[in-house]
Amino acid sequence: MASLTLSPEIACMAAFRTAVPFGNGPSDTADRLCAIGRYRGLARGQELRADPEEDRLVFIAEGCAKLAAKSSCASAGQACSSTTNTHILAFHFPGEIVSVLRRSDGDFRLVALVDLDLVAFPSIEFLDIAQDDPVVLRSVLSRSLEALHRSRTKMMRLGHKSARQRIADFLVSMAERLEGRTAGACEFALPMSRRDIGDSLGLKIETVSRQFTELREAGLIETEGRSHVRLTDIAALAEEAGRTPIREKPPQN
Repeated sequence: MASLTLSPEIACMAAFRTAVPFGNGPSDTADRLCAIGRYRGLARGQELRADPEEDRLVFIAEGCAKLAAKSSCASAGQACSSTTNTHILAFHFPGEIVSVLRRSDGDFRLVALVDLDLVAFPSIEFLDIAQDDPVVLRSVLSRSLEALHRSRTKMMRLGHKSARQRIADFLVSMAERLEGRTAGACEFALPMSRRDIGDSLGLKIETVSRQFTELREAGLIETEGRSHVRLTDIAALAEEAGRTPIREKPPQN
């Protein structure tokens, strides 16, 4: 018997139902939320721009994206320095919910780092429906607070760390977010370019490449090509980054 293949839209809605817990609210809460969601598939490099009419909550179902903002001079068509006209505020991965506001001082947009599948919800309608299910509200609030914490922590660290510490800290963060690892060895493929990393950390691409080389020569990382990275010891890299490493809990018998 031939197997059934779900359409990207149905697969995205199924991923949303799996990622967001539903509690003791009305049994149709998930159906009502999915009914107001709009599926979008973006190829690498394509953008989802802010809607001028409404704030949106965007669920990343598959792929990875960067939340970028054009500086005010770039948005107005004025001359800008090529190194400062675009700011990468954050990277987002499957299962995350991103708030894309309609009003902002910057021209915000989600840009696909690889082929991207997402579901966009009108924020007000989403919250109106979700308020009937406290478990859903807690989940959205928890994700929002976690994203805010990452943003504040990043800004605090950028102001006090050297280029080497920034790259080391970034790689430790990627190990945790991409693989759920905080200790031991870990390897993964970075979906973003070296330029994206630099724009996110306030570094030039040449500096990023140099720091990768130095960390590799120090035996803290191994690289293959432009994207594949292996961290030989996450705790040691965290120490290099100037942060206190979080030890993984030993497995329970």
